[in-house]
Amino acid sequence: MIYWIPTCFGHMDAYTPPPFPLSRRHVLQAGLAMALTACQAPEPLLRIGSNGWPGYLFITWAADGQVLDHKQVRLLQISSSTSCLRALSAGMLDGACLTLDEVISALAEGIPLKVIAVLDVSHGGDVVLGRGEVTSPGQLAGRRIGVEASAVGAVMLDAMLQRAGLTRAQVIPVPVLLDQHEAAFASGSIDAVVTMEPQASRLRKQGAHTLFSSADIPGRIVDVLAVREDVLGVARQALQALVNSHFAMLEKFGRQRSEAYAYMAAQMGVSHAELAPIFAGLRLPGRQENLHWLGGRLDEEARNLANVMSRAGLLPRPVQLGRLAVADFVERGA
Repeated sequence: MIYWIPTCFGHMDAYTPPPFPLSRRHVLQAGLAMALTACQAPEPLLRIGSNGWPGYLFITWAADGQVLDHKQVRLLQISSSTSCLRALSAGMLDGACLTLDEVISALAEGIPLKVIAVLDVSHGGDVVLGRGEVTSPGQLAGRRIGVEASAVGAVMLDAMLQRAGLTRAQVIPVPVLLDQHEAAFASGSIDAVVTMEPQASRLRKQGAHTLFSSADIPGRIVDVLAVREDVLGVARQALQALVNSHFAMLEKFGRQRSEAYAYMAAQMGVSHAELAPIFAGLRLPGRQENLHWLGGRLDEEARNLANVMSRAGLLPRPVQLGRLAVADFVERGA
C-alpha cells in the first residue's frame, strides 16, 4: 500500500510505509508534520543598528570575527541614537543597541520594542565634560552645555545641576547630536558637553575636564538589546544567535584581554592604555545577572525612568510599558 502525503507545493509525494500497520491518526499526524516542516518559511535577515559605545562592541566583534553569521544578522553602524530611532520608526531596522530611555522614547512613538538582553550598566562611561577654565559644575551658571535630546542627557544634566546647586534656568542647554560633540567642543560653541565613550576619551585629549559621571548615579543608565515585537516570532534562531554571540565575546573578553583590547582600541580610536579606564566605567552583566535584570528589575527601572522623562517633557505622549523584558533568549543559552 502507498500513502499519499500532501506537501506545500500542491502535489502528492509517494511514501513507503513501515512494515507494521499505521492507523489513520498516525498517517494524518505524519502528514501534518511533514507538511509543516516543508512549508516552514526561512527566517528573514535580522537588521540590527549599533554605534561605537563600548558596551555594544561585543556584538560588533562577533560580527567581524564571524562568530555571528552575517546570513542571519546584519549589523549596521548608525552614527547617533537619534538616527537609530528614526531608522527603527521607518522599518529600516528590526532592532538596535539602545539605552533604556531610548526604548521608552520608541514606545512613546508607537514603535513596539522588547528588551532581550542587558548589555551594560554605565558606571562612569557617561560624563559631563568642561572646556577651558570650566573645571567644576559650579562654574556652569550662564554657560552653554551641549546635550543630546534624550533621557540620558536629561538625567545626567539634572543630577549634575542638583549636585552643583544650580537649576536648568541658570544654564543654557544646546541640542547637539552625539556625532557632533567633538566638533562643537573644538569650535568653542559650547562650554561643556554631556557625552559618552569613546568621544569622552578623545575630548579629554583636547583638554576637557570631567565635571560629573554616571558613577555618581550608579545603576541609573542601562544599555540594552531591543528588537521589534513582530520579529520575536519569525526570527527566533537569528535572535538566539545574536544574544549568544554577545555572551560568547564577553567570555572571550575575560579570557583573551590582549586580543580584545587590540580590536576595541581600533574600533574606538584610542590607545590600549586608555581602554582600562573606559571599561572600568562599565558593568558588563553576564547571563545570570541578565536573568535578574530581565526577571523584573528592568521593568521597574523602566517605569521609574518613564516618570523622569515625563516630568522632563521628553515624552510626546504617555506610554504604557507593560512587560518590556523578554528573558527567553538569555535563558535558552544558559
